[in-house]
Amino acid sequence: MSDKKPTYKEINGTTRVGDFLRTIGGVAPEILDVAGKITGIGGLTVLADKIKGSDSISAEDKEIALKELEFDIVDAQELTKRWASDNNSEEWLPKNIRPLVVANFTLLIDIVIISSMWGKPLGESYLPLLLTMGMTTIGGYFTLREFGKTSKLKNK
Repeated sequence: MSDKKPTYKEINGTTRVGDFLRTIGGVAPEILDVAGKITGIGGLTVLADKIKGSDSISAEDKEIALKELEFDIVDAQELTKRWASDNNSEEWLPKNIRPLVVANFTLLIDIVIISSMWGKPLGESYLPLLLTMGMTTIGGYFTLREFGKTSKLKNK
């Protein structure tokens, strides 16, 4: 099995800095907007710049928020290292887990479509879940794949 320690975001669904910003009052709306949309290290860096330049957060709260943000950045860097390690691994499964998940999910969608044509419709409560999972799985896979290709071209 894996000895991977789950990140704060994987456990709680939120970042440390986001949780902290929600606890203090008077945070500028643009900071909360950025905090709600952050993804990856780049997004965390943008949030750090917004916090540093904010007049609506006290100096003490800025210091705490920036320290919490450092923990979130470390989590994001560790996740990136794990992905890089998976891609550079000699093992077959770590290299192919994402394509296998996409293929499995595509097969699931095909089964749902075919079964609905044969009179076994999907329950209405499952449709939003299936749509969200589909957009996340398939959209995320191709977005990350395109990002990886672009990164390789820039590094050459």
